[in-house]
Amino acid sequence: MTYVRLTIARPRHGEEARFEAIMQRLTEVTAQQPGCEATYMMKPDDGSGDIARISFYGDNHQADAAAQSATIMALRSELHLVSEAGHVERGFFTV
Repeated sequence: MTYVRLTIARPRHGEEARFEAIMQRLTEVTAQQPGCEATYMMKPDDGSGDIARISFYGDNHQADAAAQSATIMALRSELHLVSEAGHVERGFFTV
């Protein structure tokens, strides 16, 4: 059963370039994780400033293992420093 991880966040003012670089690196690292079927970084066309990252895994165990890798944990910690409060990180099972 496919498992999807979704992050939607907005960079702090003045941190846009750093934020995007971290999100891009997270996307690249995630793509190399066992069980990751696809991953994308996305921007909406509504001018909100939000940036999203979506990743598809074979199951939630593979997604959890990827999220616990030292590299991904370090990048996510760095991302929190340049993100506005209130970002969304969710996981979904397909139905």
